[in-house]
Amino acid sequence: MIQEIEPHRRVCGERIPFANIHAVSMSLPEVADVVGYEEKRVETLSRLKAGYPRFVAHAYIERILDFNRESKGVEGPQFILNSRKAADHIVSLFQIEGAIILEDEGIITLTIPQDKETESKVLSFIQHTGCLVSSRKAEDYLYKKGLIDSVYEEDSVKQDSYSNVIQSLSSLYPNKGLSVHLATSGMNAVYAAFKVLDQIREEEGKNIWLRLGWLYVDNIRILEKYSRGSRIFHEVNDLKELEEFLEKEGDKVAAILTESPTNPLIQVPDYPELKKLLAKYKIPLVADISVAGSAVVDLTPYADIIVESLTKFASGNADVMMGALFLNPSSPYFERLKQECPQYLETPYRRDIERMAFELQGYQERVKEIGRNAAVLADFFAKHPKIKAVHWSGSEENHGNFSKIARDKDLHCGVITIEPAVPLEPFYNSLNLLKGPSFGTEFTLNMLYMYLAHYELVSTEAGRGFLKEVGLDPSLIRISIGRENPEFLIQEYRRALGD
Repeated sequence: MIQEIEPHRRVCGERIPFANIHAVSMSLPEVADVVGYEEKRVETLSRLKAGYPRFVAHAYIERILDFNRESKGVEGPQFILNSRKAADHIVSLFQIEGAIILEDEGIITLTIPQDKETESKVLSFIQHTGCLVSSRKAEDYLYKKGLIDSVYEEDSVKQDSYSNVIQSLSSLYPNKGLSVHLATSGMNAVYAAFKVLDQIREEEGKNIWLRLGWLYVDNIRILEKYSRGSRIFHEVNDLKELEEFLEKEGDKVAAILTESPTNPLIQVPDYPELKKLLAKYKIPLVADISVAGSAVVDLTPYADIIVESLTKFASGNADVMMGALFLNPSSPYFERLKQECPQYLETPYRRDIERMAFELQGYQERVKEIGRNAAVLADFFAKHPKIKAVHWSGSEENHGNFSKIARDKDLHCGVITIEPAVPLEPFYNSLNLLKGPSFGTEFTLNMLYMYLAHYELVSTEAGRGFLKEVGLDPSLIRISIGRENPEFLIQEYRRALGD
């Protein structure tokens, strides 16, 4: 449990967790650091010792890229991927002529001819779909090649780790018969579900994907870039607009993608009502539950497909990338999904699975304690005159619908989002807690969500106008509550708010 923040944690670019070479977050302690990261300023990027892996190449992957150039004469754009299957898919999807795929000790390098547009498309695809190689796999490769002296030591479960992880996740859904699959990231699981369901529904003449609520950036991008058409419905708590659309276009809808709760406003639709509406038009539902996690919510009565980023609450330590895909046997598409999704799923590396098997041992107790702390912090913020709004699973707006999917009436989502009524920069900069991307950690982690996920909107007048229209404050701060003493956290927020 963290009761104070060591000085090194306040340094821009330091790993979160600090001592772990496989950390998936990094410290961005001041607003200027966040802006510098988004604008790719050299003075900021040069300080990064880590980053969220789908956005920032790990130092070990950079070493492999250098090794390829120096020892193999590789020139031009190159991408280190999780599998040959992923490389083949990228080449086929973007119809890349002249691509070369190199295989060496399990490491797959895709090289393409010099072309900025194609390079950008491939980089974006890897970011959106999470098919990159893991830092542990890269580490083992570098160690075999003699390019690093040692391998990071950590607690893990080595015996039957794959079946251990599957069993741990399945046990959260007793007697439901779900088909559980692992992926290299939550986004890889989303992409696999999307590709197969989209193909099935295309055969039925359905081609429009709907987004319910403001979703995480890469969920948005997958539908924007790779579907045959998509539309968003911002209003989560009132399904009237969606219902009116379906009355006119329901026979064209392929599926709905939503998050439960949504990121970052922690909104939840009325799932029993949504289920009735979708059943009327026989529309399947894909639900991303990463913001709460399988130990907190159960969407099996409502969703055909459930996706979870295990990097978050299931891990709790921000040190392993992994996702899970849960296929519901009550879906009419179950058999085809079960058969075809594996062709797009990227199997996690052995050591990542071993680490996840260890971390899953504390999953349920972890989220219970975090949820209790979230309720305490949310109550503090709700009563504070310098906070405009608090978005959380127990709010007046969200609690009724959240309780319909929560596994227990006392469980709460461990993420809350606040809208400060004070100037952002002095509040954020003075906050002496960890600040960086990701969530679901045992330590409290603050994030300038709109800046890091939608900087193109925050940084322009037109973008800020759009955010105002859809009810998103550019200055909102998403807080992933940890297991610290909540009074310690309240004391720190009070100080940063100038109390």
